[in-house]
Amino acid sequence: ETGQTVAVKVQYSDAQKLFREDVHTIRNFCLNFAPEHIVTLDAIEKQNALEMDYQLEAQNLRDVRENMTRHGFMPREVVVPSPIGDLTTRRMLVMEFLEGPKLVDGLNQFFEEWALNNGTTLEQLETEARRKVEEEGIPEKYNGPPAWRFALYRRYVQAYNLLVSSSVSVYNHSVGWIIRRPLVTPDEMKIPPNIPRIVEILMRVHAYQMFADGVFNCDPNGGNFLLLPDGRIGLIDYGATKRLTRNERLSSLLLYAALHRNDKQLLFQLSDIGGYKSKYGRRDVLFKLIQFGYDSWGKDVTGGKNIQQFIDDMKATDPWEEVPDNLVMAQFMSIRLRSLALGMNHPVKCSDYWGPIAEEILQREGLPYESWDIDLMNQYKPRLNIQKHKMA
Repeated sequence: ETGQTVAVKVQYSDAQKLFREDVHTIRNFCLNFAPEHIVTLDAIEKQNALEMDYQLEAQNLRDVRENMTRHGFMPREVVVPSPIGDLTTRRMLVMEFLEGPKLVDGLNQFFEEWALNNGTTLEQLETEARRKVEEEGIPEKYNGPPAWRFALYRRYVQAYNLLVSSSVSVYNHSVGWIIRRPLVTPDEMKIPPNIPRIVEILMRVHAYQMFADGVFNCDPNGGNFLLLPDGRIGLIDYGATKRLTRNERLSSLLLYAALHRNDKQLLFQLSDIGGYKSKYGRRDVLFKLIQFGYDSWGKDVTGGKNIQQFIDDMKATDPWEEVPDNLVMAQFMSIRLRSLALGMNHPVKCSDYWGPIAEEILQREGLPYESWDIDLMNQYKPRLNIQKHKMA
């Protein structure tokens, strides 16, 4: 009736049945070959039950829009589409349409063209990147040009393109017209995406979603973000939205503040109060698992092993037997963001971005980092849901 362009998300009639069958198959595999993944699988299965109701997703969009506006991210840096409530049902979500390619598609398009112009292909670039990671391990974090340098270069390219096209246009409408020899406008230089800026925005956005609001997208993959024409980032698909209790949120704040400070003692206390138990109680293994699960895949953590080798080594050295699943989806969000950033050749250490924000919010909550001791941790301990598994 209004002529507004909208985006429509429709659920297949057998989507839930297919998901349950897939989970059943994966569970059987994990029970026999990779029991350390059962906790994450259980959390994903619980989360999926909420994803199947698109009216809940519409409410998630409303809440996240409000939160992003309150924190100053929207409309300056990001946009969250507004749902259209009177057209949304449990199996159909109607929302504001955002113009722009998905993040992964936009980056692939740029690098495909760049590779072609430099005598190679995107597939060859990806193969070389994988080879480097396999041989040298994942770097601890990005050490390339910062976002401000990319921004300057982007402005330079824009100015250069404008100068060239304007000069050709002026020539063609003057000298070129007189002598009947117009110039052909050359192809514009491609403006590269400012990947450091994209990563920095996404890391800050998800920090505030988890730490300040306790409402966050726990599956932030490259298909859930759009590159908008004006340079902002579209945040879409809030089906996989996790909501933390206040005490769970405080635990996540304390966790990342301690990781940023490398405060092993507090991390061990937090793990003990949280119910974590392993076969041999090795603190060195516990610390590496916390780093690996929530913070970094860097060589300083894995010792240069690939991810599966590292997991197998930790499991063989000191397998876990009891673990709380309260922050599993926070861990999953961290893993997804690290994967996304690594795919953009911009490896991240989450606590570098999230530690200072966590401390700022703890201060705002009236619970500064220095005030936390065993008694305070017990006072704000979440209601725990312990997963138990005896590994051979």
